Amino acid sequence: MKKLYPLALAAIFFTLTTSAQTGGTYTALLPGNWHTTSGPGIWSGAEPPTNCNNCLISLNVNGTVTLNASVTLTGGSTLIIGGGGASTTLLIPNSSATTFANSFSVMLTPTGGTNTIQLVNNTDFLNAAGAGAYDGVLQATPNGDGTTDYLKEYGNSPLAFRDNTVTNTGKAAYGTTQLGAATLNGFGTLPIILSAFTASLDGSQVDLAWTTDLEINSDHFGIQRSTDAGATWTTLGTVAAAGNSSLALNYTYADTKPGQGTNEYRLQLVDKDGTYKYSTVLSVRIGLVTAVSVYPNPAHDYVNITLGGNSNENMLIRLFNQSGQILQERNISNAGGTTVPLAVSSYPEGSYIIVVTGADGSRQINKLLITK
Repeated sequence: MKKLYPLALAAIFFTLTTSAQTGGTYTALLPGNWHTTSGPGIWSGAEPPTNCNNCLISLNVNGTVTLNASVTLTGGSTLIIGGGGASTTLLIPNSSATTFANSFSVMLTPTGGTNTIQLVNNTDFLNAAGAGAYDGVLQATPNGDGTTDYLKEYGNSPLAFRDNTVTNTGKAAYGTTQLGAATLNGFGTLPIILSAFTASLDGSQVDLAWTTDLEINSDHFGIQRSTDAGATWTTLGTVAAAGNSSLALNYTYADTKPGQGTNEYRLQLVDKDGTYKYSTVLSVRIGLVTAVSVYPNPAHDYVNITLGGNSNENMLIRLFNQSGQILQERNISNAGGTTVPLAVSSYPEGSYIIVVTGADGSRQINKLLITK
């Protein structure tokens, strides 16, 4: 792969090829339209090809270059905006296209090397505020089934496509404009759109569930837990990601050994190139009351209540009917690991509630069915 030139070389006058071929260097000399069907155009030589493989494209002009073509960068290509003291704007207008083939767009692919757009100075400007639905700067990721997923980095909504079909109507990942030095690439900063993340206590374990609406080059999810208010985080395990998907996908993970007190959880969303971001943090409090078992259920003459937790803890057992009336109440010392029987033969058939409460106020509620 050809080594990319440093930004400082963008102002050097290059010897150019005279025909549109891959692997070349293409420099704009004047403001104006990117593509022209007649006349010399803005380029010192040939216009960059539609599919530019291992290309260096330099927009080093004082003024505006208007993108009126669709260009795909592959093989480690770079589009440089500005440099050498020039204040350059790349303007992406509205093509009114209904397919990407006829759009005004720059496609950054994640294949064949890192393909980038580089804004050199604080006065250089990428302006896609007036771009149409299929226009802008996009990540273009081919799938193994012959389809291509598109994720819009700069431009107006919609956000994501599979081929020419909209799969996500959200806003572009970065927005509509970028003023000042920046680098965009075909991997993006967060190729995973997380639409839901939940954590819930299920007996003695914490169930985590999350949903992604879009994945581009995703690698895996790291499931992390903190028991010291976020001071330190431990990775409990990983779940493989789909890689590329524009459909809603559901994932789950169970923490079978949560700590006592407050457990905080977050997801590390990791891309194939190693970049990552974190989800929001969710908290689940594990009280003294854990792993309460009620059996037999349904019950006839008696019901056993087995109490989890530490052996030296005190717990309160209450049996309620459907009207909220307390039918039985038992205070148990050194309760953890013990089994407490309750006689229920005198109660009519129906549904009842058993509530076990710990000294710290935590409690577990179980439904009980009594039959005759």
